[in-house]
Amino acid sequence: SQLRRSLSLIRLNHQEQVCTKGLNMLKTAALVAISAVALYQVGIAVYIFTTLSIHSQGEFGSIMAVVNDLRFQYPVHFEMVNRVTKLPFPNNSAKRYYEEQKDFFLKAAEEFEIHPYWADNNAKEGMGFREVVTERVLGMYRQFQATGRMDYRLEKDRCAMIEFFRNNNIPHPAVKKMWYSKEAVIEDLKSGAIEKMVDNFPIFLKACHLTQQSSDGTFSIKTPAALKDNEENILKFINHRWGYRSRDVDRPWQDKGDKLTDALTPSYEIQEPFMQTGGNQMHVEGRVAVGLIEVRAEVMWGKVYLVNLDATTIFRRDGKIEDYTSFMGGVLHMPPEAGKRVSWLRDEGYIDCVIEVSERLAQAAHIEYVRVDVFIDKGDPKNCAVNEISLTSGYVYYGHEERMVNLWIDGLVNKRYKVFETDIPVHELKSA
Repeated sequence: SQLRRSLSLIRLNHQEQVCTKGLNMLKTAALVAISAVALYQVGIAVYIFTTLSIHSQGEFGSIMAVVNDLRFQYPVHFEMVNRVTKLPFPNNSAKRYYEEQKDFFLKAAEEFEIHPYWADNNAKEGMGFREVVTERVLGMYRQFQATGRMDYRLEKDRCAMIEFFRNNNIPHPAVKKMWYSKEAVIEDLKSGAIEKMVDNFPIFLKACHLTQQSSDGTFSIKTPAALKDNEENILKFINHRWGYRSRDVDRPWQDKGDKLTDALTPSYEIQEPFMQTGGNQMHVEGRVAVGLIEVRAEVMWGKVYLVNLDATTIFRRDGKIEDYTSFMGGVLHMPPEAGKRVSWLRDEGYIDCVIEVSERLAQAAHIEYVRVDVFIDKGDPKNCAVNEISLTSGYVYYGHEERMVNLWIDGLVNKRYKVFETDIPVHELKSA
């Protein structure tokens, strides 16, 4: 019996050792698998960051085309990289700039005549930029519910936006026709009328009621031959987008914002390219015109606060140019001064044109804050044109938004502004 007990203990010890060894092997395998997955995730993130860094030094606009592709292919990883640029590293350059410009913009607010429509904004001290944008959307929704006002068509209805540009002498790419009937645009496509009415390619068929990027409301047509060869796909685009409604995904104002855009009447327009002095210097990748310089001006109380190029470079009113293409700028928010690749835009007067037309648009719309997207003609500093505007910008500012929002809030909360007395909807205003 003693021998049997000893043998039994030996077997038990052996089994425990086998189990322990097996568990250790499983743990090791699990750790290896987890490490492999983590490395894969990190590898994709590094690939995205590296790709963006390379294209930030390439053709103007190329980084925007790459952003669209990467966001589609790797949505989760792209958002991870995007969040890295928003890490809470202080941007002391933005802080110093704000302190220098503060008095100028407070005075601008006191001299600004705001349309009553935009004054319905319950912004409060301490709110962030997106929170104030949300309050703007809530104000627009309140007015829509109470009186049916749709002044937000100034941006959310591209056809109304173009009419506003025309009525206020705001330069913009040529729009050859607008359609408020699906059957009418299909008839013009099939009959060849669209080809006859345009003079320059590529052309862009745009659903006016779908201005959010996520709605994919633009169909680019590169050549006259492509207009014929792609007729079936263009018809699918027209039919599908006619009944489609914008969804402002990942925005805190989406609920009420979507209700506003749901109320828009579907429509289409056909737009020619922005013609540059040196001829057509762009090529279309997806919905982005690569090689065409487009900047985004942030206009506060009728004055441009900054101009953003390709979400990598910021031009300031004081002439400084901040470079966010590197790790130092894009992540640590310690931007060096930008070099010759972009400084000519300032030195040769191109940014002056952007500032002039953007401020003129904001004053014509009597709007206290707006983002104005402007095309630049590389060859003629005075020939810039507005592509579109945004009432609800979600762009990248690398910490500048923390300062801009203070100027916005201060003017609203303290009612520094004057009121532009009118009952005319914003999008129907006309210059004298």
